[in-house]
Amino acid sequence: MKLRSLFLGVALGLSAFAVQAQIQTLPATQFQDANEQTIALTPQTKWVLLSSEKAAGKAVKESLEAMEITDVEAAGGLYIADVSAMPGFITKLFAIPKMQDYSFRMAVVNDEAQLQDWPKKEDHVTAMKLNNLNVESVEYFDNAEALQAWIKAQK
Repeated sequence: MKLRSLFLGVALGLSAFAVQAQIQTLPATQFQDANEQTIALTPQTKWVLLSSEKAAGKAVKESLEAMEITDVEAAGGLYIADVSAMPGFITKLFAIPKMQDYSFRMAVVNDEAQLQDWPKKEDHVTAMKLNNLNVESVEYFDNAEALQAWIKAQK
């Protein structure tokens, strides 16, 4: 039965990869959003989305907009866009101004060391379920539909 469900999920293109999270606690952290305002990971944060590549960021944007989530924090979440691999002038001239026009706030990370030990998978959105900053689970998504289903399950 499990094998059949796996094949069905793959056939539907719901490419989420669940990973058994090691017991990990994230530190309460303050970030800057695209408008240089403080946005924080706190003990009240229930879930975190992390994107490090353009395709993953697009999946998060599509998901949040399709779900009409304009206040990620009020929904219990935090979205972090890791732009540290992007050349600085591209970030400043193009990426940040574009992010400022999004209907939701996100943390923007320019320093790769800030997220060095965080779980990541190339070309995927990292989705973490938290309980008082303790990571309960980590999953990876490469499409908006599967990510939306995960976000809905967090409510």
